[in-house]
Amino acid sequence: MSVLPAPGRAADCAQLEINLRAIAENYQRLQKTYTGRTMGAVVKANAYGLGAKAIVPVLKKQGCRLFFVAHANEAADLFPLLRGGGRIAVFNGLMPGDEEFFIENDVIPVLNDLGQIERWSNLCREYERPAPAFIHLDTGMSRTGLSPRELQALIERHSQLLYGFEKAGYMTHPVAADEADSPITREQYDLFMKWYRRLPPAPRGFCNSSAIFRHTDYHLEFCRPGYALWGGNPTPEKANPMRNVVTLTAKVLQVRQIDTGESVGYGASWRAERPSVIATVAAGYADGWLRHLSNAGKLKIGGIQTPMVGRVSMDAFGLDITDLPDGKLKPGDDVTLLGKDCTVDDIGTMSGTIGYEILTSLGHRYQRVYTEG
Repeated sequence: MSVLPAPGRAADCAQLEINLRAIAENYQRLQKTYTGRTMGAVVKANAYGLGAKAIVPVLKKQGCRLFFVAHANEAADLFPLLRGGGRIAVFNGLMPGDEEFFIENDVIPVLNDLGQIERWSNLCREYERPAPAFIHLDTGMSRTGLSPRELQALIERHSQLLYGFEKAGYMTHPVAADEADSPITREQYDLFMKWYRRLPPAPRGFCNSSAIFRHTDYHLEFCRPGYALWGGNPTPEKANPMRNVVTLTAKVLQVRQIDTGESVGYGASWRAERPSVIATVAAGYADGWLRHLSNAGKLKIGGIQTPMVGRVSMDAFGLDITDLPDGKLKPGDDVTLLGKDCTVDDIGTMSGTIGYEILTSLGHRYQRVYTEG
């Protein structure tokens, strides 16, 4: 029996357009703002779901030579992309059994506790290779990194513990740099500098995307932006200084008229208070279009806010287009779910979450298209 080929773009349900030029310009914008020496890039989770294979070469072309991921296997995926220059650092550090992977492949671990520091020191001495590692000083996240008690032990024994390897730098992670009025960022910076002064000198890194824009005091020897590269707003209280990167469109499956009192979606959670026109759009929670948008999300179509109605289902959601001109949307038309008029930050707020979750949840069914527009 013969098998017909899959339909082309005309039958695709949704398309995710990723603007590589916008990513390059966002990196340039961050470089102009940052007064420190080295700017890396956080490309964990497959470049926040947008595709590291397409994006890392773009950042390399802009001069980026230091890339941060979360897991060792993410580092392995980047090896082919970094020929001709570039290093990878792994936030989650030196997990037991991974030591040889790091040293054999010149991957830089972020050392998060005294045990990792000791193992890395021993390994470098065994290999007679002073390989680099970052040292993570926890200043308030209480997630990974050396605790105050471990830091005190490191200060007292640094000549022994830090022997045999290159200190690529000390880093910490801001807890609330995206909040303009939070005093925590300054408190963390002061604590970071207090600990640093008691340790052997090495480059210092404090800034994530938001901290780059907060105060030049935080601009030390290196930084590691992530979210802002993909168009997320690093200063939510102000207009976004970054270019929009993603445009997500999905097709209209059906348009129907319903009467007053009729319901839409599972659980009949929304009922029409007037005769209404409902468009069914081909995106659902299987695509990362979160269920929390049910009866809460709004999309701008032709300058008119159109509410999402009923529960988001696995493959579709309802859109009340009653206030649009007749015939404005018909089956097969594209609806813009993410773009300039409705950003990942906007959808994050509507969903009761953050734009980071929206980006990293975007599903694998979308056709991903990379542009230079």
